[in-house]
Amino acid sequence: MPKDSVISSATDQSILVVGADGMIGRHLVAALELKGKQVWGSTRKKNQVAERQIFLDMAETICEGSLLPNKIGTAILCAAETSMERCRLDATATRRINVENTVALAKRLVDEGTFVIFLSSNTVFDGQVAVPKATDRTNPQTEYGRQKADAEERLLSLGGQVAVVRFSKIIPPDMPLITSWASDLSARKIIHPFSDSVMAPVSVTFAVELISRVLTHKRSGIIQASATGDMSYKDAAKYIALKLGVDIRLIEPISYLQAGIQFSPKYTTLDVTTLLELGFEAPSETHALDQLNISIVSESQ
Repeated sequence: MPKDSVISSATDQSILVVGADGMIGRHLVAALELKGKQVWGSTRKKNQVAERQIFLDMAETICEGSLLPNKIGTAILCAAETSMERCRLDATATRRINVENTVALAKRLVDEGTFVIFLSSNTVFDGQVAVPKATDRTNPQTEYGRQKADAEERLLSLGGQVAVVRFSKIIPPDMPLITSWASDLSARKIIHPFSDSVMAPVSVTFAVELISRVLTHKRSGIIQASATGDMSYKDAAKYIALKLGVDIRLIEPISYLQAGIQFSPKYTTLDVTTLLELGFEAPSETHALDQLNISIVSESQ
């Protein structure tokens, strides 16, 4: 690698978060810095480049001349195109981000002695069987799932310096969909969650702590994380309504097919034996919902 492609102030204990300005990335950076770690981040926004914040656009070719910190101990690959619809409509462009450039970057890092953590998804399975094991054969039914499965296979072939962490749906405290539900319900407006689409959600706090644990133990291979059970979006909306103290009759469920969505899995839960190996227990399906930033309406209102 050319000398001018190295930022020399990193150490072999440093951590690189690729996609540090994304939802998971920014929470991860904050948590790791709170633990006293030296964290580098990447951004695809040139105006946000700063100390320990480098420019890296995963939509462009990841070439040898790209600036990367050297001596990075661990890199966490959070940058991805996660929109199912964008992956379906433009498989070529999204595959460049989610597969080709991700694998190229990981190979470069592994060749330099870096331990790489790749964030993947339950969508590598077809969702027809509950709690698939980490060793089960993948069978994605969406373009996004195919890209994740392809990236997993290529990354794991790089050797024992790669961890793949498969998550079910990760919910941040300010998840736009649920925030909009809460806003509409509080205003006594009707909402239309899906009755036949499910999730096994984990909170972003849980996800970040798990990634930190994988980082600490350098646990390679596949790790799976999901809630203990699935819940429909309809049931999630009812749970939110009860927390807000509003009438659940404001919830009028619809089918995902009515929204023009072509596929939704029957199950999103994963076998979490690998979590137990890291000293974690899978959370309940309502645990992530309890951490949302929504206002609870008092009984007097």
